[in-house]
Amino acid sequence: MGAREPGRETAVDGDSVAGPAVAAGGTPDRDVKEPGRGVTAVVGGGPAGIAAVKALVEAGLPVFGVERAASLGGLWRLDADTASYEGLCLNTSGPRTQFSDYPMPAEWPDYPTRAQMLDYLRSYADRFGVGERFRFGTTLESARRAEDGWELELTGPEGPYRETVEHLVVANGHNHEPRLPEPPYPGTFTGTESHAHDYVTPAELAGRRVLVVGTGNSAMDIAAELAGHASAVLLSARRGVWVLPKRLLGRPSDQLNGALAALLPWRVRQVVSQAVLRFADRKPAGPRLPAPRRGVLQDHPTLSDSVPRLIAEGQVLARPGIARLDGTRVHFADGRVDEVDHIVWCTGYRAVTPFLDAATMPDPASALLHRHVFPIGDDSISYVGLMQSTGSALPVVEAQSRLVAAVRAGTHRLPDPGTARRIASAELDAARDRWGQRRPHMRIDVDQYLRVMDRELRASLSRSLAGRRILVTGAAGTFGRAMSARFTARGAHVVGLDIVDTTRPGDSGVPIIACDITSQESVDAAVAEAVALLGGVDLLVNNAGRGGPAPAELAPGEEVEAQLRLNLLGAWRVTAAVMPHLVRTRGRVVFVASRMALLPLPLAAAYGVSKRALAAYADALRLEVGTHVGVTTVYPSMVRSPIHDSTRQAGLSLDAVSRPEPVEGVVDAIVRAVTARRAPRDVATTVRGRVEMMVGRHAPSLADRLVRRTVAARVAAGDFANAPLAAGMVRRHRGQGPRGHVS
Repeated sequence: MGAREPGRETAVDGDSVAGPAVAAGGTPDRDVKEPGRGVTAVVGGGPAGIAAVKALVEAGLPVFGVERAASLGGLWRLDADTASYEGLCLNTSGPRTQFSDYPMPAEWPDYPTRAQMLDYLRSYADRFGVGERFRFGTTLESARRAEDGWELELTGPEGPYRETVEHLVVANGHNHEPRLPEPPYPGTFTGTESHAHDYVTPAELAGRRVLVVGTGNSAMDIAAELAGHASAVLLSARRGVWVLPKRLLGRPSDQLNGALAALLPWRVRQVVSQAVLRFADRKPAGPRLPAPRRGVLQDHPTLSDSVPRLIAEGQVLARPGIARLDGTRVHFADGRVDEVDHIVWCTGYRAVTPFLDAATMPDPASALLHRHVFPIGDDSISYVGLMQSTGSALPVVEAQSRLVAAVRAGTHRLPDPGTARRIASAELDAARDRWGQRRPHMRIDVDQYLRVMDRELRASLSRSLAGRRILVTGAAGTFGRAMSARFTARGAHVVGLDIVDTTRPGDSGVPIIACDITSQESVDAAVAEAVALLGGVDLLVNNAGRGGPAPAELAPGEEVEAQLRLNLLGAWRVTAAVMPHLVRTRGRVVFVASRMALLPLPLAAAYGVSKRALAAYADALRLEVGTHVGVTTVYPSMVRSPIHDSTRQAGLSLDAVSRPEPVEGVVDAIVRAVTARRAPRDVATTVRGRVEMMVGRHAPSLADRLVRRTVAARVAAGDFANAPLAAGMVRRHRGQGPRGHVS
């Protein structure tokens, strides 16, 4: 067994990655075979592989990727081994294509180009540190089951080697091996022919009579490009197809379907979509492609603004399916015969996994997988991107990657084999009902699938804090230490902010970054440092707070201003700085307010006012970001902590007014809030607190009378006799008579 080179291990949350860890473009030592306990290998450097590595890295799991090319990008690279061509554009609009936490530039066109898509994927990989986890120029020759997982045979720039990993993610795509018509058309064609996989630019076929076979997006794009270069372009459509315009009612057409998908089942959506198409899409007069036999949502969408016009103008000649081939003559099903110099077969691709044996994966296109990801009863291997979607693949592979990461991290449990088979079989039956026998195992409705995956992933995340990246303000205080300890005990990664200037971990074992949250400059720097440490933020807990005596009848002094700056504006500053990261991760923010935000007490007006304002800020924030970020306000009662010392020293202790509760109970309530399936709006920490919350909101006059009665009793008992700040209140109460305090 070869020895590791010093410094070659990559630390992940304090644990080193088993197996040779390699930076971008690097290779492991030859013939190294080291057990990869807990390590996941991802095969493929396209969108699916990039998303899978990113999700596993974010979950704090050891992972490396394998890509045979010299760079990331998959099919969007313009290379001999990819299906890209120079003029390729997306057939889904930017907002419907992009990853959820990395929007495409707003200035890009509705349908970005191949080059823009490649730039986007590489920028995404750079942003999340994905590229450094890949071994480039490396081919997975075979993967065989081993006692500890999978034994991989790989060939890198330095030659062949073997390695064992615990889990294998197959993300190699399914646009590599061209598929030709089966069975072949009768006869022999003596002209030249190629598959769309080999097409790059129209110049290579200039001046020739070209037949394009197929009705998918590649066929439409290639036929449109050739119309200005070839001497004649024929388009053979064996069956009718819906050719959708790229824009409908002033918007990209896929966005209209996406909006309807949030409200309607697909059959109703299909009726509405077809009605809109008939109303808004005015087909040019002239020849047309054959009419489709099935509804608009029952086949892979084909988008083209130019092909219907080119056919109507005679620049592209529409033909039915091929009957037979005869030299350079092509006989079509309607009896017409055309001379053809070259045929471009746009007939799709085979889904293949050449590194897996037939026992593991007999036919990828016919695999019955749980959620199109996991083989039934087997969590040692997963498939990301093995599907045919009605929309963009990127949101799908992102969701699939998160599922893989959740299973690998232990935050999501796969159903038992019987249940998983029933779920997968039901999905397959629904796919056959909608799409017939054309690859039903791979078919998914992108909007429906993402809703199902979102529910499943949110449910798994809500049950666990493992892998969650949490930022806590006031982390060195009573609540902060207790929360940080609880979060880390449940597998979360926590970083704290506090005014305490310390470079060592706090009592809870989490790093604490010195930060004055009343200073925007300090907040920006500390948040940037925390995000770098965590790799992102899933949860922000605004816990920092300051208490102290501040009667409402007196002019506000430094103490009042200090409490408002910290309790309200400090939380506001930190939240604003962290919000872009929470939006990317669909995270949550928790504000630790106080019972005094709902049931105000005298003599501590600054604290009550600032906490009530904090709750109001949370309510306003929820209205602005609630579609993407959960916003919760927690209302603890009094917990014995140093925050009350200054009030007690001023002789204004309200110990007899508030019943103390244990700090563990407050932490329990916060944990319940952040692990709930949906972020609750307001959370009281005790049963008494829930009653007080209800009374304070729905019977404020009753709440006032209860507080006055209690305070008057304390005045009568002489509890505030030695408190100068309470002198006015004591004097007024004594002058009201025995019943004044209950009026």
